[in-house]
Amino acid sequence: MIFLLSGLLYTLSAVGMFMAAGLKRTSSDFFVSASITESAANTFTTQEITLPLNSLDREVFVITGIILDPGTPNSIALTQTTSNVTLSRQLPTAIEGIAEFNTIALSAESINGGVGEFDYFSKTYGNQITDTGADYIDVVATPNMFLAVLGANNVNPMVSEVRVFGYRAKAEVSVYSALIASELNA
Repeated sequence: MIFLLSGLLYTLSAVGMFMAAGLKRTSSDFFVSASITESAANTFTTQEITLPLNSLDREVFVITGIILDPGTPNSIALTQTTSNVTLSRQLPTAIEGIAEFNTIALSAESINGGVGEFDYFSKTYGNQITDTGADYIDVVATPNMFLAVLGANNVNPMVSEVRVFGYRAKAEVSVYSALIASELNA
C-alpha cells in the first residue's frame, strides 16, 4: 500500500508502520549518545556527533526517537536563568528555533527567580519517542549531526545530553541526492 501524506510518499512496512518510499532498512535499531558542556557559563558551544554511515552505499540515519536532557538552570533570586540545547543537521552558529530546517530537536528550561520563590518552566520540541504512527521522526543523510548548548544568566556552565535512536537505511539514488542537497543547502 502506497499513499501520499504531507508531500511525502509512504509505504506500509512489514511491521505495520509507515516508512518513506525510497529507503530500505540496513541495520538493527541502535542509539547514539552525546554530552556537551558550555565552554564557559552562558557561552554558545557546539559539538559534532559522528554517525556510522557509509556514504558510498547511500546510507542515511533514520531517527525514530530523541531524548534531550538540557542542563538545569541555576536558581538565582530576581533573575530568569535558562538552558537551551538543540540537535541540528549542520553546524549552527546560534541556538536555532524549531521552525528552522536545520533544527531536528530543541529543548529549553527556564527558572524565574523571585525574592524567595522560584518558578520552573520547560518546553521541548521534536524529542522523546515518536507516537505519531509514522516510522520515523527525521532522516539525516550526512554522517554527522551537531549538538549545541547555551545558557543565560547562569553562574555555572550548562551540561546537556542527548540520546538519538534510529537505524541505518539505504536510500535510492534520487532520494539520497535530494536529502544531501536539502541538508547542504539549508
